[in-house]
Amino acid sequence: MRRIHILVGFSIVSLIGCGKAPPPTRVNYWVEALRASDAKVRKKAAFTLGNLNATNSAVAPALQEALRDTDAAVRREAILALMKCGSVAVDALPSLTDMSQRDPDSLVRTCAAKAVRRLKEGKRSG
Repeated sequence: MRRIHILVGFSIVSLIGCGKAPPPTRVNYWVEALRASDAKVRKKAAFTLGNLNATNSAVAPALQEALRDTDAAVRREAILALMKCGSVAVDALPSLTDMSQRDPDSLVRTCAAKAVRRLKEGKRSG
């Protein structure tokens, strides 16, 4: 039984590395991926950028550009990512307001309306 624990422990260490720091976040890679031809890649890029907590000045503008994507799922993910960006996303308010009223996808309209409310609340309190 002890031999199994040692093997399992060794396997885990070999999978996660032995005390190595994770590789640096590749913000620029994901910003570029927002322009990929595959909508699944663009959606993943928006999701990833929203979860990076990135302070890179290119993130919010790239996500704002993704609000005009032809794929509704990408637009929704870009909206969610912008909500996580906080005050730097305030510049997207005009686009989000327009999307909340005119986007052809009802889920995009709903997400955009929620983002507008949150960003306006943050703008008042900040």
